[in-house]
Amino acid sequence: MRLFPAVLVPVLVLVLVPSAATAQTANDDLIAYYGQRKNYKRVKRAVLSWHTTTRNGCAAFVSTALRHVGVSVPLREKRDGWGVSRITFALSDYLEADLGWRRITAADDLSPGDVVFTTGYPDHVFVFAGWKDEDDRVALAIDNTGFAIPRPLSPPRDSDTAAFAYALRAPPPSD
Repeated sequence: MRLFPAVLVPVLVLVLVPSAATAQTANDDLIAYYGQRKNYKRVKRAVLSWHTTTRNGCAAFVSTALRHVGVSVPLREKRDGWGVSRITFALSDYLEADLGWRRITAADDLSPGDVVFTTGYPDHVFVFAGWKDEDDRVALAIDNTGFAIPRPLSPPRDSDTAAFAYALRAPPPSD
């Protein structure tokens, strides 16, 4: 799957969604919103207002984007002393344990809007926007380093880039 230009996303949503009653997951909402450059800029401004930097801000960007689409991610709650909105493993734990997000362990199963965590503690988190090169497993990532940045999910051993560990996907909406 390729990332479509932001101007096409609203048109495609109207064409592909048969009725307004069709329920979407938080991941669908996340990519529809955060997958537009203007909304990425809104998230960045919001992050800078409370986190004050983009450095070490991957969890701050994802948690803020989630709040922008109505996912209840607390700004100041902590897990074992670590901020849910600032630290990758605390954010991951909150989404899984408190909100019931499902773990995706195979990169082949990624869908736009999934929240991807990399190897390490986890080391990094970003929103999967699609594939730049699906065969070579190069994703388009939306994170604190930029909008739709190519990111290898299986980087070479000598790379400073952490590999794909897992992704989280919101549970289906309840009736």
